[in-house]
Amino acid sequence: MKKTRVLIGLGDEEEANALAAFLYGMGMETITAPDGARALELAIEEGPSFIAVDMALPVIGGERLFHTLRKNPHTSRVPFLFVSDAPAEIRGFRAGVDIFLKRPLNFDETYARMRQSLFTAGSEGTKEIEGTLSHMSLADLLQFLHLNRKEGELKVTSDGRTGSVFIKEGNIYNALLDNAEREKALFRMFHWAEGRFEFMPKSVTAPKRIKASTGNLLMEGMRQVDEFRSKKDQLPSPDSVVRLNPAAGSVPKGLQPIIYDIVQLVKAGARVKDVVERSSYPDYEVYQTISALAAKGIITEAEGEGEQTGWEFLSAAELLGIREKISGGSGGQGHGKILLLSTSAPVVAEFIRECRGLPGFSLNTKSAFPELSMVNPLGEVGVFRLSGGMDLSLFSVPTVRNTGPLWRAFSGNLVGIVLLIDEEGTAQIKELEAAKRDILLSKRAPSVYVVKGVVDEGACRKGLALSDTERLFRLGKGEETAAKAFHSLFAGLHMEEKSV
Repeated sequence: MKKTRVLIGLGDEEEANALAAFLYGMGMETITAPDGARALELAIEEGPSFIAVDMALPVIGGERLFHTLRKNPHTSRVPFLFVSDAPAEIRGFRAGVDIFLKRPLNFDETYARMRQSLFTAGSEGTKEIEGTLSHMSLADLLQFLHLNRKEGELKVTSDGRTGSVFIKEGNIYNALLDNAEREKALFRMFHWAEGRFEFMPKSVTAPKRIKASTGNLLMEGMRQVDEFRSKKDQLPSPDSVVRLNPAAGSVPKGLQPIIYDIVQLVKAGARVKDVVERSSYPDYEVYQTISALAAKGIITEAEGEGEQTGWEFLSAAELLGIREKISGGSGGQGHGKILLLSTSAPVVAEFIRECRGLPGFSLNTKSAFPELSMVNPLGEVGVFRLSGGMDLSLFSVPTVRNTGPLWRAFSGNLVGIVLLIDEEGTAQIKELEAAKRDILLSKRAPSVYVVKGVVDEGACRKGLALSDTERLFRLGKGEETAAKAFHSLFAGLHMEEKSV
């Protein structure tokens, strides 16, 4: 029978050796790593059954190591034991599977908790129900799970997007889709008529974020979907620009919370679709509220893009995440950098052309053209002028292995990384991923992935070690790819800053 193999990465060598000796005596195999970089290598090479890490592990901290390995399909389900001197909140922590213990460690308790975690992890992930939405709608499926008092995670996939619904005793606890959650995410999935679903029984210990009963939730969700479809032509155009009407005066007190939420979002002027995206309320409710406020003259609506600013492009949360990231850098509070790592110069040029249509973006013509016709372009290719006096420059760097020192030299004030891949450069994917990994050894920043042309998505995802939840954005389909990629990048940045 194969033994349980435990990877131990603790900052205190004596503590690590003592834990390793104890677990070995209990019949487990152990591997030790002195720092996070070595732990990352061993986790990928050795395929451990369990990983025990110090939150303050040198080079790559325990939480960062956790997030990195969660994105690798070979290590995404490995349980973690986090050891710390003080309490900590860990983004993505899987209660019932992952463990958090404060020092000093009681080895008997540690072993018992690890055995329970391994049992729980081993019993999860088995699909109990799977099928297609064309044969069973999401509402009918949720009703079935409710009547049978099921507990677990329902994953729903449609057109390349995957959402999750968490259920306990048949009740819907929460829903997640892209950057949305709760009713907003769930009602968006109700629109899906085609796609696949799979239900995996597992322990749900997360707090209940959706308060409504399952019956009321399903009725309200389907009502909103039906009304959205029937009244779509009467709702504000997604591309309309809405602003507060100065002549309307202040908004009275005592109104519904969604009204104040919408008013706050349109203060500086924004497109309707951006307001819908930024608001935490369900899409149809946001459209309805905008219509009502426009009818009362509290806000004004104009067709077209209107005056575009960085604020219109980004949400307040995204701007806050950028500001917090920049303020922690060495180059001052007003300037950050997004590195573009690419397989070729043409794919950089194509990406920059899409960026030119985004609010607040200006092209650096001196460095971008005609230099982008070169192989491995180097230098600033454009900049976003954001509200509050912040600038974000897009900086293209070569990805040839012998230019490693350049990556680190140009990664000061790093806010994020965009990896650009075209069909001619698919052979360089591993080199591209190695460049990103090398940069992030000393920095912490989110990444997004953009492809162009005929690219084998499966091979691309494997080469980049992407998890099932990470998206590949595709250029050249007229779908505002650059905007979606940046929103994903900045949303990841905001979540990263919240976890610090």
